[in-house]
Amino acid sequence: MIDVVKIHSVAGALKPHTAIDTISRPFRNPHHTASPIAIVGGGTIVRPGEISLAHRGVLFLDELPEFPRSVLEALRQPLEDGEIHVSRANQAVSFPARFQLVATMNPCPCGWLNSGVKDCVCSPSQISGYRKRVSGPIIDRIDLCLRIPAVKIVEMQKELNDQSELANLRALILRTRDIQYRRNSKRLNHELKSGELRSLISLTPEAEKLLQQAAEKFVITGRGYHRLLKVSRTIADLAQSKLVSPSHVAEALQYRFSESTR
Repeated sequence: MIDVVKIHSVAGALKPHTAIDTISRPFRNPHHTASPIAIVGGGTIVRPGEISLAHRGVLFLDELPEFPRSVLEALRQPLEDGEIHVSRANQAVSFPARFQLVATMNPCPCGWLNSGVKDCVCSPSQISGYRKRVSGPIIDRIDLCLRIPAVKIVEMQKELNDQSELANLRALILRTRDIQYRRNSKRLNHELKSGELRSLISLTPEAEKLLQQAAEKFVITGRGYHRLLKVSRTIADLAQSKLVSPSHVAEALQYRFSESTR
């Protein structure tokens, strides 16, 4: 809360007389026409951008390929380091930017590819060009990629009365976070440094073999390999398994190499 109040105060984003206990985790949803300065920070008088205003919260980028390439490429350092360094002629400032990135994109420009509802009218070159707007290095920094089927109108009209599943998921998440805090010296898996992974993440021989085969088949980068290990470890933690098994690695690979990233 102190982190959030500080950064929003510097940005002039806090309303006067705001009660501190009413401030929750940020949820920032910038439009795809936002400038690089609006996203990463800067200006004549350097101020934090959307990625810093999302610190300790969520940065939601809807229609990811519609954002300018310069904006997306500027996300590389913050996604890796959790901070952004803004340099100007008379000032250099570092702002925190440890956020959870959630992004969406259509499977093609028209949005109907493989929908089973309506025929896609896009050519293969249009589909390829659309997906290439999001570079490989950015995709490499995203841990989970999922293809989400369209929700039928009749499903959207149903009342959401059953909260039991949400409560069960919340309990599972809290239990898994506790497992990671105890094993990782009060850190979550995604906070582990590359040099610590082998000592804190134990794989079965079969899981090791599967990971090696996947690295050769998909040409996984060093960064991608470390992220796969962390996601595999988290899946194992959710299952309360001390060892990472082939099924945990296979699920992590499925998230990393879904249809949307090919």
